[in-house]
Amino acid sequence: MANKILTPVTLWNNFNDGLPIQCKIEDEAEQENILLRRLRFSGREVNGIRVNIYALLAMPKGIGSAPGLLILPDSHRSVDEPLAKRFAKKGYIVLMPDYRGAWEGSEGYTVYPEAIGYANFRDAGRHIDYADESAAETSWYEWVGVARYALRYMQSIAEIAKIGVIGLKTGGDIAWQLAATAEGLACAITVCSGGWRAYRGVYKFGDATELKMNDERYRFLAGVDAQAYAQYVKCPMLMLCSTNDERFDADRAFDTYARINPTMEKTFNFSARYNGHIGNTGLNDLDLFIDKYLKGREVFVPAPVDISIEEDEGELVARIRFDPNGEVKYCEVFMAEDNLDSSLRDWTRCSLKREAGEDEQIFRLNAYRKASRVFAFAKAKYSCGFAVSSKIATKKIDKEYANSTEKSRILYSSVNGTDSFTIDRFDSKVLADCFLDNSVPPVRMIEGPCGIKGLYSAYGLKLFRINDNKYRPEENAILKFDIYASGPCTLQICIATAKVGVSEKYSCSLFLSGSKNWKDHMLSAKDFKNDVSKPLARLSEAQYITFYSDSEFCINNLLWL
Repeated sequence: MANKILTPVTLWNNFNDGLPIQCKIEDEAEQENILLRRLRFSGREVNGIRVNIYALLAMPKGIGSAPGLLILPDSHRSVDEPLAKRFAKKGYIVLMPDYRGAWEGSEGYTVYPEAIGYANFRDAGRHIDYADESAAETSWYEWVGVARYALRYMQSIAEIAKIGVIGLKTGGDIAWQLAATAEGLACAITVCSGGWRAYRGVYKFGDATELKMNDERYRFLAGVDAQAYAQYVKCPMLMLCSTNDERFDADRAFDTYARINPTMEKTFNFSARYNGHIGNTGLNDLDLFIDKYLKGREVFVPAPVDISIEEDEGELVARIRFDPNGEVKYCEVFMAEDNLDSSLRDWTRCSLKREAGEDEQIFRLNAYRKASRVFAFAKAKYSCGFAVSSKIATKKIDKEYANSTEKSRILYSSVNGTDSFTIDRFDSKVLADCFLDNSVPPVRMIEGPCGIKGLYSAYGLKLFRINDNKYRPEENAILKFDIYASGPCTLQICIATAKVGVSEKYSCSLFLSGSKNWKDHMLSAKDFKNDVSKPLARLSEAQYITFYSDSEFCINNLLWL
C-alpha cells in the first residue's frame, strides 16, 4: 500500500470494523441523575493486537430508547465530562472516546499497539500533516478507526435509537471521514474544522503563491484532507466555523461546505471574530440540528445566506439574499479589508442601506479609499431560531466609491458599542475548549463614571483593527486610551507581532489603584517588552492588541497621537 494515492473509497473499502467489541466497564458513578461509565472496548487489530479504546459513556437514568451522540474531542484533549453531561441532561446517550492516546499525567487513555505508536498524538510527528507512505500510515487512519469502533459500540447498545456525531476541531476532521465512510449516522456536526490542512499558510486570495505539489501532497489531499470526503457524506451536515481560526483559512471553509454531497441537507454558520471557538448562536444551531435529526423535532434549517459585492448608486455594497422559505428576524453583515490572512482580519459590522425586496437587503461596505480588496460575509437568524451565514465574499477595489472612507486615528470609541472587539482568553467558562456556553455576552458595555460607558470582558479584550491600513499608526505614534477600574486592578496589555512567520508578543502592565473617575493613559512602543525585556521597535508592527485583568475594568477612546 506504500506510496499509493488512496481516495476515500479505496482507503476505507477494506477496513475491518466487524471484530468483536469486547467491552469492559472500569468505573461507574451517578451525578445529577446522569450515569457515567468509564469503559474500554476493542478497536481494530494490528499485527494480532487490538487497539484498546478508552471512552466515557454518559446517559440519563431511567430512560428507555434515546438518541445517541458520538462526540470526538480535539486532538490535545481526552474525554470531557462536563461536555458529555451537558448533552446527557438534554436526553442524549453520549459516548466520548479518547483517541489522543498516551499522555503524561493521564490515567485513562486509548492504548495503541507499538506498530502504530504514531497514533499517540504526542508521538505523531509527521504522521499528522504528511502522508509519507500512504493515507493508511497516518495518525488520521488510526483515529478514524477508533471512531468507527466507537460507532459500532454505540450501535450495540439496545437503548440507543438514532446516532449523530459531533467533531470538535481535529475531531471535526475525523467526523468528516466518519460521515463519508461509515454507515448508520443520522447527522453530523463539524465544529471549527474547515478542511484544507495541506494548504495551511497558502491563502486562497493570496498572490500567485500556490501549494507545491508532489506525490506526498497528492496522497494527503486525496485520502486525508476533509474536503476530499465532503462529496461522499452520507447524512445531513451542519458546519460550524470561526472566522479568525488559526488552524485553517476561513476563506476556504465554504469551499469544503460546497463540496458536500448535494443530496444531503446541509447548512453553515460562522462565529464572527472567534478563533477555534463557537458562541451561543452556533451552540443553539447545534442543539436545534440534533433535535431535528435525532429526536424528530420539526425544525426549519435554512440554506446559507447568499452574498455578492457590487456597486449600487455609486456606493460599494453587499447584496444579501435569504432563504425564501423562512422568516428572517435579523441580518448582520461584516466587512474587512486587505488582510489575506483570515485569522487576523478586523471584522466590522456594516450598516443597512435599504431593503431590496421581500428576501433581499443591501448593506454599505464603507471601505478605506486606499484599500485594494474588501471581504464581506453575512449572518441571518430566522424565526425558527436557526442562524446561518454566507461564504466570505471578496472583491478587488480599483477605484473610489461614494462611501469610501479616509484614514482614521480613532481605533475605538464607545459610540461603536462592542464592534470589532472580541475576547482574548478561552481558559474559563468554556466547554471542551470550544463552546462559550454563557448567557452573559462575552464582550459587553458597562457604565463607568459620569454615565459614560466603556468596554469590558471577563475573558479579556482583543482588537485586530490595529493592523488595518486605515488605522495603522505612524512610526513614532503613541497609543492613548481611557480606562476605569473602581478597585485595584493590574491591567496587562499585549501587542502581538510576526516577522518572517515567527510570532512574538510584547507586554506592558499597568497597576491601577482604583478611582471614581476615568483615567487616561499614553503608551509608546518602548513601553512594550518581550520575554527578554527587548522593547517593541514600533507600534505599526502590531497584528493585534489585547487587554486583560483578573479584576473588572472598562476601556474607551483608543486613539493614536
